[in-house]
Amino acid sequence: MAPYVTIANAMQAIQLAHEDGFSGIELNEDQLHCLVQVKPNCLNLMREYSADKHMVNSLHRTLFRPSIDSENQGERKEAVEYTLKTLDYMEAAGILRMVLHSFSDLPAFFNPKAERADKVAYFLGCRVVKGYGILAPVLKAYRQMRKEKIEASFMQSLAEIAKYAADKKFDGKPIEIAFEEHYSDAIDYDNISYGKGNFANVIRGIDTAHQLIRTGQNTNLSKISEPIHFHAVDTNGIIDDHRTLGKGKVNFENSISDIIERKLTNTIIIEDSTRNSALKSKEMLTSMIKKMLNMVSS
Repeated sequence: MAPYVTIANAMQAIQLAHEDGFSGIELNEDQLHCLVQVKPNCLNLMREYSADKHMVNSLHRTLFRPSIDSENQGERKEAVEYTLKTLDYMEAAGILRMVLHSFSDLPAFFNPKAERADKVAYFLGCRVVKGYGILAPVLKAYRQMRKEKIEASFMQSLAEIAKYAADKKFDGKPIEIAFEEHYSDAIDYDNISYGKGNFANVIRGIDTAHQLIRTGQNTNLSKISEPIHFHAVDTNGIIDDHRTLGKGKVNFENSISDIIERKLTNTIIIEDSTRNSALKSKEMLTSMIKKMLNMVSS
């Protein structure tokens, strides 16, 4: 959604993504809510257009407070209720996957209030997100100190969201929840029971930039066998600056190779900040995948 957020609403973004040669788009939760308020029928239109163009769309949960990991139960419940309403919208629009972090840290002040983001506000918001990287170690240390309580709040929220999503169906399939890693998180991702029990519809979310910033290492998928949601994102290794693929420090070859070899996912999400950058990244990624497929078949 990011490359189109100032020029298009959620419905128009789907159309632009199709015109740009993408097989789907990851929408912004807040932008979807804004559009529904002014154009309630947009959900049916999104569902019909996506089906007609064979597009597979996902949605990224908000980065703005209130947060689903809040120790304040009032705030946590408010955040969960907002997300459950989103799942209702997703079912109506035929969006089968929600991506979320364990928290939402950004001030609500920057949350978009219209179906298209204001250019000035969006520019300032992007700077806030990039500057957030400077505070990340402090926030991670805080979460580490309060790990037990914060993680308990998040796990309660995740269970509630996953249960509600499991009852939301499209083409007979429940909505999936992709729990995505973050560089200022203190959660042990390996302790989540992906695809099992109460989390039967929860999958692991991988972000190559977050992984590099968080660990100093490139993404290693060699020990993962379950389905994943994969964000191919480049970075300078310090902040999440959403560079054109190949312009940062992320090495994509091993992770893409593992995805192909073990069929971990059939979609890869590009998270560039501009439309031109997204198109260049798509070209780079397509070329890399074609070379790997040729090597496998030869």
